[in-house]
Amino acid sequence: MTESVAPRPPGLLALLGVVNANGILAATMYLPSLPSLSMVLGVPVDAMPFTLMVYLAAYAGGQLVFGPLSDRWGRRWLMLGSLAVLALVSAACAFVTTLEQLCWLRAIQGFAASAGLVIGRAVLFDVYNRAEAARATAVVTATLALAPIFSPLLGGLVQEFIGWRGNFLISAAVTAGALVLLCIWLGETHRPVRRQGSMLGGILRDYSGLLASRAFLGFGGVIVGIFAGLHSFNAAAPAVLIETLGLRPAVAGLLLALGGGGFFLGSLFCSLYAMRLGTARLIELGIAAMLLGGCSLPLLTALLGDSVAVVIGCRIIWAAGMGIAVPAAVAGATGANPKALGAGSALAGFMQNAAGGLGAMVMGLLPAGNTLTLGLAYAATALLGWAGWMVNRRAALAAINSPD
Repeated sequence: MTESVAPRPPGLLALLGVVNANGILAATMYLPSLPSLSMVLGVPVDAMPFTLMVYLAAYAGGQLVFGPLSDRWGRRWLMLGSLAVLALVSAACAFVTTLEQLCWLRAIQGFAASAGLVIGRAVLFDVYNRAEAARATAVVTATLALAPIFSPLLGGLVQEFIGWRGNFLISAAVTAGALVLLCIWLGETHRPVRRQGSMLGGILRDYSGLLASRAFLGFGGVIVGIFAGLHSFNAAAPAVLIETLGLRPAVAGLLLALGGGGFFLGSLFCSLYAMRLGTARLIELGIAAMLLGGCSLPLLTALLGDSVAVVIGCRIIWAAGMGIAVPAAVAGATGANPKALGAGSALAGFMQNAAGGLGAMVMGLLPAGNTLTLGLAYAATALLGWAGWMVNRRAALAAINSPD
C-alpha cells in the first residue's frame, strides 16, 4: 500500500459510490428513451444500441489508460479533470442532432466515466490499509448493485415527464455535483514516484508484471468467473423467462432485479464482516455460494423441469455469493502490486468487462430459451472462478499476508 499524503476526506465512500453509480447511470439511464431519440435523429431504432456499445467499449479501454497514469501523475487532478469532461460531454449529448454526433460523444463520455471507477479504487488503497480497503470496496460496490436496478426506472420516469434530453442533463448535473464536492474535500492521496524510461514502457511493464503474478491471477480468476457468469445469465435469462416460461416482460424484469438485491445483500455482508473474516475467507465463502447457486440450477432443472422458482432462487444465491466475493477479489487484485495500485485497479476492471463480453457472446452462440443450457453455463463459470482461485491460492494468500 502506498503512503497516504492526505487525510481521509469526510464522506469519501459516499462520494465514490455516487461517482461509480453515475458511470452506470450514464450508460443505461437513457435506454427507455431510445425509441423517442431514434425519431428525433431520424434513424431506425435498431441502430440505437450502437450508442451503448461505444460507451461500454470506451469505458473498458479507458480504465487501462487512467489506472497507470494515476500512478505516475497522481489521483486528484486526473479524477477531477475526467469528471469535468464527463459533465460537459453528458450535457452536450442532450443537444445532438445526428446519430454520428451522439456516438462520438458517448465514446468520450464512457472514456471519461472510466476514470472515476478505476482511480476511485486506487484512492481507497491510498487511504485505507489492506483489510479496511476490502471493506471500503464492498461499501462502494454495493452502489453498483443498486444502479442497474433503478437506472431503467429512473430513465423511464424522466422520459415520461421531461423527455430524452433530461437523462443526459441529469447525469451532467450529478457529475458536476460530485466534482464540486471532490474539489473541496479530496486532496492528493498518492505521491507519484519518478520512474526511469518512457511512460508507455513503464505502463507495459506494470501490466506484464501483474499478468505474470500468480497472486494477481488468483484474484483475477475469481473476477473472470464471476463476470462471465453474470453476463452470460443476463444475456440468456430473458429468453428463458419470457419465451420458455411464458412470463410477461415486466414480470421477468422485476424478477431479474431480485438478483441485484442478492448482490446488494452479499456486498452488505462483505462490508460488515470484511475485517473479521479477511479477504481469503470472503472470497471462498462467496465462491461457495456461487457454486451452490450455479450448480443447483442445472441439477434442479434436470430433476424438476423448467421452473421460475428454480431459476430465480438459484440466481439470488449466486448473486449473493458474487456480492461477497467481488469486493474482496477486486481489492486483492488492486493491491497485488502496492507500487502499481492504479494499474492493478485498471486491469481488474478491464477483466470484468472482457469476461462479461465473452460470457454474453458465448451464450449468444447457444440455443436461446433453454433453461438447462443456462444452468450449465452458470455452473461452468462458477467452477471457472473456483479453479482460478485454487490454482493460485497459495500465492494469493502470501500477497494478502505480506506487510502493507
